[in-house]
Amino acid sequence: MGRTSVVAGVTVCGCLSSATDTEYRWKYEVGGNIDAVSQNTVFVRERSETESPDDGGFFSLSNSSPSANGQVVALDAETGDPQWTYGETGEMAGYTELTVTDDVYFSYCGDDNCHRLFALERDGDTRWENETGGSWNRPVVADGVVYSANDTGTVWAFDADTGDERWTRRVRGPDGGGGSSGSIIAVADAVYVAIDAGVVALERGDGSTRWRYDIDTERPILDTEVADGVAYIVTTDRVVAAADGDRLWHRQFEAVDIGIETTITGLATDRLFVFAETEGAAFRLFAFDTATGERDRVSEPLEHPSQEHAPQATLRDGTVYLGSNQLHALDVVTGNERWEVTIDAGPIQSVTTISAETAEDDAVFVHADGSRLVGFTSDGERTWTGAVDGRIRNYLVDESVFVSTDEAVYSLRR
Repeated sequence: MGRTSVVAGVTVCGCLSSATDTEYRWKYEVGGNIDAVSQNTVFVRERSETESPDDGGFFSLSNSSPSANGQVVALDAETGDPQWTYGETGEMAGYTELTVTDDVYFSYCGDDNCHRLFALERDGDTRWENETGGSWNRPVVADGVVYSANDTGTVWAFDADTGDERWTRRVRGPDGGGGSSGSIIAVADAVYVAIDAGVVALERGDGSTRWRYDIDTERPILDTEVADGVAYIVTTDRVVAAADGDRLWHRQFEAVDIGIETTITGLATDRLFVFAETEGAAFRLFAFDTATGERDRVSEPLEHPSQEHAPQATLRDGTVYLGSNQLHALDVVTGNERWEVTIDAGPIQSVTTISAETAEDDAVFVHADGSRLVGFTSDGERTWTGAVDGRIRNYLVDESVFVSTDEAVYSLRR
């Protein structure tokens, strides 16, 4: 399996989407997922003709045209022309989310496990591939090392240039037996791995255990984040902070049973923000002091008008953005609402903040009505609106707005 010939078509023009009257720069005629935009290249995993749509770690498509082989494809960001394609998938197989640095890293997975870990050069040539190291989770690359962890609790470290294995470690369950499903949360002073029972910190050099914390509850872990050597763990009944193998604090959710859609929104101003699914279909934003765990505020309940979607939350530059039928902007220090706007395209399906390097006037984008995107400044002023034909799978904002659907990939003018 390797680099293959290009088969999909590209429409290049200042064209209007037939259903939306939005001008696009180019349109690549095969759908998929956009995983990265880097060095004027858009990296996409195409969908496969032989499988039905899936929102999981890899994906597939029925009746995509002109040809959908599940390939990895690199598109020129200016023209949409394919620079190279790699491999193909089918049946219940696919490539996992790409990690793009100086090279491109990903796994190949079948219906029950992941078989191989790949490294491609920027021109699409294979740098190396390993029979071990495959994972449903995207690999993490740091300081010339590729780290991967699979769902049986095995963690690997490979040389990013050669693919040589530096070390491998099996993370055991809390009783010392059996595997413990793992995913890499962060690579900083250590390799932090989320497991079924808590968090393990491994030494970057040899994979030995620096410390481990097993949470003292049988409730499932919903989300984990690491910052400055402290692991923050959210379960369905509590929030825990741990470091060096010891618990720093924990707080119950006060008789509220937390749903599985609960996520950590981020950390800011010495607070941990948790967007929690609470009673019914309502969500609340909780703020916890990172030093003591004291809960200093909680938002009013927020519900989504559509049963198919949940309210969304994201954080940037001192503002938490909440999306449901409206977009709300909350000050992280006071918790006060700065502004709110109604999206005339309908209920919000996702909220994405824009990095400072590509923000221009835009601070936040929202996805609404299946196929429409709207951009706003940090003051709530609408700056941009665009739409495509078909349901949006995902999008990335750079100098253009790159959007993927089941049928195509678009570049929209900003």
